[in-house]
Amino acid sequence: MIFAGLFLHCNGASLTGGTKLEKENEQLKVSEFHLNAFQPIEKQKYSYEELAGLFETMRMASDGYCEFIHNRKPFRKDVARRLISEEYLSRFWRDRYWGSFHNLISGCWNFYIMNDVRPFDDFKLIHSLFPDSAKHCYSVGLMQPYIMHNILHCEDLNFLDVDWRIHYAHFQLESMFRESRFQSVDSTRKAIQDLHLGWIAFSPTPVQDRHQVTPATLCRLNQQECLDHLNQYQESRGKLQGITWNLAALHDADFPSHSGMPVIYLSNAIEELYTSKDQFDELLGKVARSIAPEGKALFAYHAAGTDEIGLYQLTRTEAEGRSDFESGDSDPEKSADTPYPAYIVNTVCRDRYHRANTGQLLEYTTYFEKISTTAAPQGCRPMIKEIKERD
Repeated sequence: MIFAGLFLHCNGASLTGGTKLEKENEQLKVSEFHLNAFQPIEKQKYSYEELAGLFETMRMASDGYCEFIHNRKPFRKDVARRLISEEYLSRFWRDRYWGSFHNLISGCWNFYIMNDVRPFDDFKLIHSLFPDSAKHCYSVGLMQPYIMHNILHCEDLNFLDVDWRIHYAHFQLESMFRESRFQSVDSTRKAIQDLHLGWIAFSPTPVQDRHQVTPATLCRLNQQECLDHLNQYQESRGKLQGITWNLAALHDADFPSHSGMPVIYLSNAIEELYTSKDQFDELLGKVARSIAPEGKALFAYHAAGTDEIGLYQLTRTEAEGRSDFESGDSDPEKSADTPYPAYIVNTVCRDRYHRANTGQLLEYTTYFEKISTTAAPQGCRPMIKEIKERD
C-alpha cells in the first residue's frame, strides 16, 4: 500500500452539518495595501449587503482606467484617480505594461479561467488522507473554491485573491446561487452568460470591459465536470458556516483562529514570480499563529498547466507566546507586531514539478522544498491513482 507508514495527524472535530447560509455570515476583508491604493475602498471590512455598491463603484472606476491601459483612450489623471489614490498612481502608471502586476490588481488583466489540470484530484486526495478533520478552506482562483468545498465539505470558505475582479465574479456567482440559478446543466450554462467579466488576460477575442462568457471562459479543460461543480455547490453551500472574501495578497490575508485544520489551496501562487521568500515566510507564520500548539495546517500546491501537485503539512511547535488562537484576536492591526510561533513543515507527498510553458519541461522546486523536513517524499500521483482504482 502506498499509504503504509504515512502518519497523518488530523486535528479538530468531525464534520458537522450546517444550516442555511445567512448573509450576516458573509463578509469582505481588505488588506491595508488595497485600502490605501484604491479610492472607492473606504474600510477594511464590508458586510455582504455593502458589496453590490462597492463592486459597482470599483467596476466603473476600473473600466475608465483600463481604457487607458489598453490604449482605447488618452490618459486623464482625473479619471485614473477615481480608481487609484494620488499616492499610488505614479507607481501603477509606471507598471502599466502588458501582463504587469499593477495591471492585474487594478482589474485590467484578469485570470478567470481555471488553468490547473484536474484540481478535482487534489481535493479527493486531501479528503482521503484527512476524512474526519474539520476543514477551514482557503483557495485562490475562481472555480477552485467551489470544487474544494464540494469535495472537502468545508466548515467555512475563504476566497483568496489580490485581484478585486475575481472577488467581484465570486460575488456575482453568490448572488446567482441565492437565486437558485444552478439547478441543472442547461440553467448553469445560461446563468454564467450573465456574469460581467471584463478585461480578460490572454483573451482570444479583443479585450473589453465585458466579454461573452462561455464554459471555456471559466474552465480550460474538463469543462463539463468543472461546471457540474457549480450545480453541486448550489446544494452544498448551505452547509457552510460562513464565506469570506479576502482581497489581499496571500501574505496579507486574514487567517482567523480555528480549532480545526486550515487547508490552503495555493495553485501556483507561491512561485517566485508572485511571492517572495519573505512573503512566503509571513504566510506560513500567520497560518501557524491561527492554530493551537501542535495544531496542523495543510497547503496544496499545483504546478501551472500540469497535473503535478504537492501537499505540505505545517505543525505548530511553539506553546509559549501570545497568538491569535490563544487570545481570540485575529485583528491584523492588533497582532501585527506579534512574533510568529515556531513550526515545522513536512511533505505529505510531492510530484516532480515541471514548467509547461517554456518550450521544454524544466524541473523546479518551491519554497517548501527549502524548509521541509521530509528528505525523500513519495509522489502524489501514485496515491491519486490508487484512490481511483479503489473507488
